[in-house]
Amino acid sequence: MTLRKFPEDLNGLAWESIKSMDWNTKVQKSGSGKVRTLTTQLLPNWTIETKFQILTDEQYRKLLGFVALLKGAHIPFLWLDPEDYEEKGIQLPLITNGTYQAVMKMGDYVEPVEYIEKVTVYIDGVKQASSTYTVTGGTVKFKTAPVSTAKVTADYTYYWKVMFADDGIDIERQYLNINKSKTFKLEVVR
Repeated sequence: MTLRKFPEDLNGLAWESIKSMDWNTKVQKSGSGKVRTLTTQLLPNWTIETKFQILTDEQYRKLLGFVALLKGAHIPFLWLDPEDYEEKGIQLPLITNGTYQAVMKMGDYVEPVEYIEKVTVYIDGVKQASSTYTVTGGTVKFKTAPVSTAKVTADYTYYWKVMFADDGIDIERQYLNINKSKTFKLEVVR
């Protein structure tokens, strides 16, 4: 299934946004004070909260049309986050011989991403022709696999695969051709 991209020309996002990470960790404390923890998650639950500070009438119709095409929370889509959306010179982990996973980095934490574009790949610092590899979703596959000791790095723009946490979105009319959205939540899906 090809995922839709959130319309990039809707550029009136408010400056304030919230990005939350949750690991669903279970904590058990014994009478002696010992603590045991457990999480069954390999990757965290991410939630993004944002809103549009200003939308023209044309933009708010485009936004409502996009949400309608997704049937609210029914279909996931690709979100180009305004703050966390690109990596430069990041080393790609090997999945199988010749296939590498694109990742995003938050401090020392690294997580796979679902979709990338505007990709430039390097092997041991040497830029590779785009004809030597293919990009599918969040993976880079070489037509001829690099040697096992090669360091494969890349520059790219990445998207978050998300869904609306609620089943729709609210738009508030401010004035003639001036609208804004209420805060809406996006949840990362895998």
